[in-house]
This record gives sequence, C-alpha cells and structure tokens, in this order.
Amino acid sequence: MIEINLLPDSPRARQGFVTDETAGSVLRIDVWGVALLISALTILPGTAALWWLQRTEARELGARLEAVVADSARLAELRAASDSLTERSREIRERVALVEQLDRDRFAWPHLMDEISRALPPPAWLTSLRQLSAPPDLAVELQGVAGNPLAITEFVRGLGMSNHIADVKIIGSQQQGSDSDQGSRQAFTLVLRFAHAPALRRVEPT
Repeated sequence: MIEINLLPDSPRARQGFVTDETAGSVLRIDVWGVALLISALTILPGTAALWWLQRTEARELGARLEAVVADSARLAELRAASDSLTERSREIRERVALVEQLDRDRFAWPHLMDEISRALPPPAWLTSLRQLSAPPDLAVELQGVAGNPLAITEFVRGLGMSNHIADVKIIGSQQQGSDSDQGSRQAFTLVLRFAHAPALRRVEPT
C-alpha cells in the first residue's frame, strides 16, 4: 500500500523517512570523513619514512665528511714530511757541494806542484812560477831553463800526460849562449791550466 503525504509540514512528515536532500548531505559528510581518514593514514607514515631517509642520509654524509677530513689531515702530514725531507736533502747537497769545492780548491796547488815536479826532466829546471788565475780555474806560467831542446819537449810531453793538467802551451823558447859554447842553454816559457778531473789535454807547439 502506498501512502502519499499531502501535508509536508505535518508532524507525520517530520517523523517520516529522510528526504533526498538530507540523504545527500549525509553522503557528502561520509565522503569527506573517509578522505580525511585516508589522508591521515597516508601522510603520517610517509612523513615518518621521509624523516628516516633524511636522517640515514645525514648519517652517511657525516661519516663521509669525517673520512674526508681524516684523509685531508693525513695527506697534509705526508706533504709536510715530504717538504721537510726535500728541504733537508737540498741542504745536504749544498753542504756536500761546498765541501767538495773547498777540498778541490785546497788541493789544487799540491796536485799542480806534484805533477810539475814529476814531469820535469833532469836536464831542466824552473826559474819562476806565476799564477795567472785563481782556483777553481787555476792557471800558471812557468819559466825555466833546459840543457837542450829535447828536454823542453820531454817536459811538455810529461805535463800533457798528467790527469791534473790541461791546455799546455809553449809561449816561447830562446837559446842562451853561443852554439860553440858547451854551456849553452835553452830558456822556455810555458802556460798551463790545472784540471780537477781527467780532461782532454792539448799541447800547442811554438
């Protein structure tokens, strides 16, 4: 049986079934509630997961930063040690070079005099020795007298064979006395240079 309410404002109408408008409002309220519930269930776990990921990444970055700082400090110490060793090595080389220079210049004259004395033949003698330049490029001029020209040649050859003498030059030679005089002698002048190491010896003729 179908009942039709012709008096919508009557108490029966107010006590009756829910109208379509009221049902629509209730439906809309339920949809928003469900949406809020889903949002709450989604946002809270997502926020927690994002916070956890950021914290984990921050820890990893902090560990990497500490490792980089430690490596930088270690490399700085190694570089300082290397610079110190390099500077010490340079100082040692300079000191060794200075000692070698002092020893080389100190023994120049003894070596030179020894080689000249060894090369001088018996029929010849020196009358003067003059320094032309100081060590390390020590050069001297020798003046002497020989009993015959062969003694001068032998003297020059002996000087040229020495490892400590280089660039032997015969500046000149002159006979003293007449050819008929048995006491005639040959005066000579030589220029030579002291060599610290074995050098190419060169003898220039008169």
